[in-house]
Amino acid sequence: MNKLLIIGLLVFHVLNGYSTCIAIYVANDGHIYVAADSRRTFLFRDGDDADKFESICKIHNVGSNYFAISGFDDNGLLKAADNALKQHSQIDTAIKYFGVVMARRYKQLMEDAKLFYPVQFKRFLKDGLANVSFFGFYKGIANVVNIEFLCHLDKYKRVITTYRIHRVFELTVIGISRDITNARPAELPTLATMEQNPQLYVEALVKIEAKMQPDAVSGPIDLLELRPDGPVWIRKNENADSY
Repeated sequence: MNKLLIIGLLVFHVLNGYSTCIAIYVANDGHIYVAADSRRTFLFRDGDDADKFESICKIHNVGSNYFAISGFDDNGLLKAADNALKQHSQIDTAIKYFGVVMARRYKQLMEDAKLFYPVQFKRFLKDGLANVSFFGFYKGIANVVNIEFLCHLDKYKRVITTYRIHRVFELTVIGISRDITNARPAELPTLATMEQNPQLYVEALVKIEAKMQPDAVSGPIDLLELRPDGPVWIRKNENADSY
């Protein structure tokens, strides 16, 4: 088989699946509440595959360190995050290692995507590649860190992939979040819900995107309450497909 054809097919396979909407909130009680839709949809969809999707759990952990994935090449993100946390016990070091590994991987993927899938490549330039949230507790205090992967072209039209890290102190929504950002106050869950039922609050945020973007975001919605003494799964999709 032609080498270029093989590369094109490999890029198709790797970048095809992507994960979408996850809300993470650090509540007043110091616990971390996470809601994640379970739809894994596909970038290259046409003909018989137009309605294709899978059901997955997007919340993972290595020991007491948890992470949630939203973006393209979600299988690659999962493996790299898992490996980083197993190799580095210090969470900040693990996240930086993960960033370096995935930025290098995305550079090769984007160079190939630019060649073989120029239409989709423009989407990567516009919307970015992925967001991953790492969360857990450090000395009993909630610790949530986001890492975002981006790509752009330099003045010579060369592909540049970068990542940026920022700490979250209260609320973050990764993946598809446009409709949450643009929602009117009456369409958002109330402050009372945020304070009294934080698990319903994060679930309601994901439901906004599920209502507006049903082809990309849908239930069942996994719900996790992470406490200093361990996780409490309020709801978990036990029938999820593997990556």
